[in-house]
Amino acid sequence: MSGTGTLTFTEFKLFLRDPGATIATIGLPVAIVVVFGLIAQPGSGTDPIMTYFPAMALALGLAQLALNVTPTTLASYREKGILRRMSTTPMRPARLLTAQLLISIGLAVAAAVLVVLVGHLGFRFTLPQNFGGFVAAFLLGCAALFAVGLLVAAVAPSARVATGVGVGLFFVSLVFGGVFMPAETLPPFLVRIGDFTPLGAFMQSLRASWGGTMPEPLHLAVLGGYTIVAGLAAARLFRWE
Repeated sequence: MSGTGTLTFTEFKLFLRDPGATIATIGLPVAIVVVFGLIAQPGSGTDPIMTYFPAMALALGLAQLALNVTPTTLASYREKGILRRMSTTPMRPARLLTAQLLISIGLAVAAAVLVVLVGHLGFRFTLPQNFGGFVAAFLLGCAALFAVGLLVAAVAPSARVATGVGVGLFFVSLVFGGVFMPAETLPPFLVRIGDFTPLGAFMQSLRASWGGTMPEPLHLAVLGGYTIVAGLAAARLFRWE
């Protein structure tokens, strides 16, 4: 096994020792689908609002992982001097960052698969009708949200600050992104603001692809823009010690 592979496996075992993180990233999205599946009974109708529930579960889990878990973990490693000590060994700190990203992406994919399968097989939520659009939205959403999360980790001087900033962004994103409540029930100006947030663009892209249409170019462009801008800023500002 390569050095990066060994480090990824070790970091994954450390992640599993924190049951709260596992529940938040995988258990919570699945639980949301189960609860709303029991309440809404999606198999009994074709109301477009039904695309909200599985998309919301995915968006919530990914946002939790990207904006809360990842920044706090990396900032705590910097604060404890782990990155600085690694810089004196052949295991470069960049490999730790790669390992964290691989774990996060793997968890996001696992959560997505479980949400889709549990929702469809258990409660007859429809499968994403535009599969190509769903994949594009999911991958761009992951890239955009993790880029923002890494930017938080890059500028936060401590794990406490990273947690505070991440939690603030998380809850603001839920409100403006059409996650806390369906876009159909929000004032138009909030929906418009959400179109230009990474979580809002991600949520609307997921719902569009779930309903059978291609995500709007605006939403995909917003996700791509956050990926590039936040990703470059994170790379430029990130410090290992």
